[in-house]
Amino acid sequence: MIDDKITEAMPNLTKKQAMLGRYICENKYAVALMNAPMIAKEAGVSEATLTRFVYSLGYSSFSEFLLDLRRETQETNANNPFRQERYGRKDRPVYKRVFDLERNLMDETLNAINPEVFDRCVGKIVEADRILLIGCPPHKFLTEYFANFLTIFHDNVTVVQSLDMPFFGTLESTTEKTVAVVFSYPRYPVETQKMVETVANRGLTVIGITDSKFSPIIRYCTHYLITPQRYLIVVDPNAAAITLLHAMLVAIYQKNETEIKKRLKRYEKTILATDMFVFKDYNFTSRL
Repeated sequence: MIDDKITEAMPNLTKKQAMLGRYICENKYAVALMNAPMIAKEAGVSEATLTRFVYSLGYSSFSEFLLDLRRETQETNANNPFRQERYGRKDRPVYKRVFDLERNLMDETLNAINPEVFDRCVGKIVEADRILLIGCPPHKFLTEYFANFLTIFHDNVTVVQSLDMPFFGTLESTTEKTVAVVFSYPRYPVETQKMVETVANRGLTVIGITDSKFSPIIRYCTHYLITPQRYLIVVDPNAAAITLLHAMLVAIYQKNETEIKKRLKRYEKTILATDMFVFKDYNFTSRL
């Protein structure tokens, strides 16, 4: 195991090499997808330090090290499908570990986005006559975040968080232009799985937002977008998912800017006339 090689080598590493070793141990799955310049940049060291580091582990080249790392991450992923890291490391502040994990997952997400698929997903939402946002606990907050803004942009948005009579009633008013956006992350709620199967069987366009192409919802999706996950404990890392939704909302605005700007102006006028906010003099549409 590369973790073991790094641990054994630690007493003989320089300060920079030790920092690099800790970074690799804590971000092994992300590092396996990077090249040398990316690893050096993310770890805060030079490429020369990276080269000397892999030599110190007994590798003859960076390519040999990376091949070994990729082989190891692929093999261990079957036993650790949700990429849970070792929690026990206490040599760094926990807030730094969490921020590093979230930042690296955002980088993974950005690198994994296919621009054409992203654009198709946004286009389907813009053209939809009705949008269903499906997500059960513990991921229902993602449907609420998306709906909070999407309802300003679109007349017919419904949040669905449980497999119940209202859900089946909602399906009766769907058409071939209805789009379901489904959120599912480890350990993949059974209720979400049943709902995505139901909407797919009715012929709806299904946009899946999940962590992996091996996610159980993928087979029911027309299109899907991936925000990879890794875990320290049971808490879901969600910065990448929220950022992806933010990007989709801005892209939706761009595709239908004239109409949505009118809607936003009406919304701002209404909302600023209430006592909802302390600051009533700032209108976001004034800078659009």
